[in-house]
Amino acid sequence: MLEQPIFHYSRKPLPQLSLSQLYSQSEKLSPSFILQNARETIEHLLIYNARRLREFRSLPYLVVLNPSISESYDSYLQSMSSLLKASLYTPHTLEENTEFAEKVLSEFIDIHADTLPSLSKGFAEVSNLLHMKQISQFLDRHLKERISMRLIAHQHIELSRSIASPNFTKGRYNGVVKLLHLPDVIKKNAEVVNDITMMKYDQSVQVKIDTNLKSGNYWSQADPGLEISKDEILNFPYIEYHLDYIFMELFKNSFRAQIENNVSDPVTVTISTSQKSPRFMEIRIRDKGKGIPQKTLSHIFDYSFTTYESNEGEAFKTLNVPPEHLGGGHSVAGMGFGLPLAKQYIEVFNDTVSELNETKGSLTVQTYPRWGTDVYLKTVGQ
Repeated sequence: MLEQPIFHYSRKPLPQLSLSQLYSQSEKLSPSFILQNARETIEHLLIYNARRLREFRSLPYLVVLNPSISESYDSYLQSMSSLLKASLYTPHTLEENTEFAEKVLSEFIDIHADTLPSLSKGFAEVSNLLHMKQISQFLDRHLKERISMRLIAHQHIELSRSIASPNFTKGRYNGVVKLLHLPDVIKKNAEVVNDITMMKYDQSVQVKIDTNLKSGNYWSQADPGLEISKDEILNFPYIEYHLDYIFMELFKNSFRAQIENNVSDPVTVTISTSQKSPRFMEIRIRDKGKGIPQKTLSHIFDYSFTTYESNEGEAFKTLNVPPEHLGGGHSVAGMGFGLPLAKQYIEVFNDTVSELNETKGSLTVQTYPRWGTDVYLKTVGQ
């Protein structure tokens, strides 16, 4: 019964996401708009879901038969069925929309919450049946579209909660994009990673937060806008759980490098922002963990590449959980999806934020042998 809808939706054009669209949805939020957005959310998720099923089916038959990959495939069949049922009767009232958001969309997010460990295990088991290039191409598309799918669902849930709130007012931050105080986000994630390192190494790493707010020192070459207070300059609009995942991964690597090399100096995080539109955020994370060997550096963004030797059973079991379930991650490294997925999170809007290449988000690494490593996180807000 799912064959015809899968065929139909998988051939529809893929919806494009941008920060501008997310802001526009927040600013237009009203009872009539949220009901319209519910219909569009179902339509867009059906397209993404059907495309994923089509991509799974494009893999060799023996690959899809792998129990772990088949488990991930079945999760998309399950969410396809759920979304089709929702499409038969879309919300007509705010109460029905709340039920749709909190049940159907929350269930959709839960269905796909824990698929990455299984997928990681599956591809490790079938690596003899596919070239690494084929695996990378599949995972690039899969992770990028998975991020977009979950973002669409999270956005509608947040919009629904905003309009249902007795304190609802129209504005730019009714959806997933919030005005974040960057030092608070950094400290929060450093504390989470230090909880992990304390469990693994019985050690923690100090983090020093610095700023670089001088005009002309920006990747964007934009004036930082020093006419406002320093505290305000360090506020930046973005999706918090995306930044959470990225900082978690970067801190796990830098903290581990310092601990294993007996370095007591703090990891330094330098924040640069600009206030003029479009707004820029540029962050450097510097550790003194003796650098990354050249043979490792060329593979750090490869899938299933890890320098971590797990003593906790099979390596896939230590794969970090997705950013919506950060509380469940208790290892310092895992199967090797961490940095590739972090890169996907910062590049998710690359095709839509701007026509200028220099304004696109990026995650880059510069290492200094026997000294340390700098990681540069750059993105734009609106």
